[in-house]
Amino acid sequence: MHSTRRHCWRSLLVVMCQLLMLQTMLAQQLASQAGLRIFVVRGDGARNLVQQIPPDPLIVRVEEDRRPVAGAMVTFTAPAAGASGQFANGSTILTVTTDQDGVALVDGFHPNAMTGSYQIGVRATFQGQTALANIRQFNVEAKKGHGKLITIIAVAGAAAGAAIIAKSGRDNGSSTTPAITFGDVAVGAPRP
Repeated sequence: MHSTRRHCWRSLLVVMCQLLMLQTMLAQQLASQAGLRIFVVRGDGARNLVQQIPPDPLIVRVEEDRRPVAGAMVTFTAPAAGASGQFANGSTILTVTTDQDGVALVDGFHPNAMTGSYQIGVRATFQGQTALANIRQFNVEAKKGHGKLITIIAVAGAAAGAAIIAKSGRDNGSSTTPAITFGDVAVGAPRP
C-alpha cells in the first residue's frame, strides 16, 4: 500500500511538472505574439529594374496583440550606399503614419543604378513601443535588346504590308504604290 501511494505521488509530480512546462511554453508563445509587431504585406523579395519605379508599393501592417494599430509612426530606411534607392521625397528615409487598418504604404520608391540585393529597414513606434522589420529588395538590369527587336519586327511588318499593297495595286491596274512611313523611315515605293 505504501509503494502504491509513493507511485501515485510520483505520477502526480510528473504530471504537475509537465503542466508547469506547458504553461511556461504557452506564456512564452503569447509573449512573443503580444506587443507591437510589423508584418510585411508587399515588397519583400521584389526585383526592381534599376532607375525605374516599381509598379507595386511597399506595404506593411502594424499590429498590437493581433489588432491593427492606427496612428503608428513607420520609418522606412534604404541603404545610403550601394544597391538601394530613394523614396518619393528624394531621401533614403521616409516616415509615414498607419491608417485605421494599421497599414503603412510607400509609393514611388525609385531604385538607383546599382544592381544587387539590399534591405529596407522598417521601424514602427506607437505609445512607447517599437517594432523592427526588414524588406528584402533586389535591383536588376533591364534586359537589353527588346527595343531593337520591336523595331525590327515593326519594319519587317511594314515591308510585308507594303508588298501586299503593291501587289494588290498591280492587280487592280493601279500604277502607284503607297509608302508606309515611320518617322523618318519609309518602307515601300517612293512618292512621285
